[in-house]
Amino acid sequence: MITSNPTLKSSVRNTTLAKYRSRGKSVSNLWLVYSPKTDSDWILPSDRQLVHWLYYLEANPEVQSFNLHPEPILSQDDDEIRATELDAIVYYNNGLQEWHEVKAGTNRDEPSHHSQKIAQIIAASKARVSYRRFNDVDLKPVMRTAMRWFRAIGFAAAIRGEQHAQCNNELVVQLKELKSGNVSNILNKMDEYDPAIVIGLVIRMAVKGLIRLDLSKTTFGLLTAWEYQGK
Repeated sequence: MITSNPTLKSSVRNTTLAKYRSRGKSVSNLWLVYSPKTDSDWILPSDRQLVHWLYYLEANPEVQSFNLHPEPILSQDDDEIRATELDAIVYYNNGLQEWHEVKAGTNRDEPSHHSQKIAQIIAASKARVSYRRFNDVDLKPVMRTAMRWFRAIGFAAAIRGEQHAQCNNELVVQLKELKSGNVSNILNKMDEYDPAIVIGLVIRMAVKGLIRLDLSKTTFGLLTAWEYQGK
């Protein structure tokens, strides 16, 4: 008897399809992304959540890890006990945890979101974690920088699942020695290795906070500035 054993790609495809169908009449984009920080695939149901993930989570050196598909939490709003779903649970390097919710619009007190907001605030208070809501006021100003990170993360995605231990160790030595510079400086020091692998490792280190990249003014490239953050 032959049993079905779906591959990772087919499993992700089926999950994505189920998410797409569950949206009903929603016309927002659905994103399947790879996170070097968590070494995981995530499904994001809107452009706003894509920007939130890129800028406030993946590119934030203070964030150690996160969960973009947390289990529903039970809480009580003005009228009843209800289950509410967060958009992210975030774990910081300092050990603190934060709950995130992403919404459309510019009004943080949008009446249609009031019940959910109250329920989530109460649940966060009981769990003794901080709680933060994001809307267009937070997301629009950082959208351009976030999309620059989207391009950069593609280099890390290209070496997904690959350790490249020797290259990685040599890269750490060079970063400690140089302390700061641009991407071109790094490649010149690592000229015996494949540049695509070196850049992939650079991005992997950046999202994990070992180095800081400045993508606030220009897209990622050879002249992108970096600074070593380790000891």
